[in-house]
Amino acid sequence: TCGEVQGLANAHLASVRAKIADLKRIEHVLSSTVAQCSGDDVPECPVIDALREEA
Repeated sequence: TCGEVQGLANAHLASVRAKIADLKRIEHVLSSTVAQCSGDDVPECPVIDALREEA
């Protein structure tokens, strides 16, 4: 029925919105981490340090 389809669509929409929220959080963390990187040829790398902390 239309009501059942609407329920499924609403559940899918909620799932998509949750994934978008997760991606926005990841984007913020990655953007902040990349901004800390000088890009110079040095052994210290904030991107690698952040990844190590997550592991």
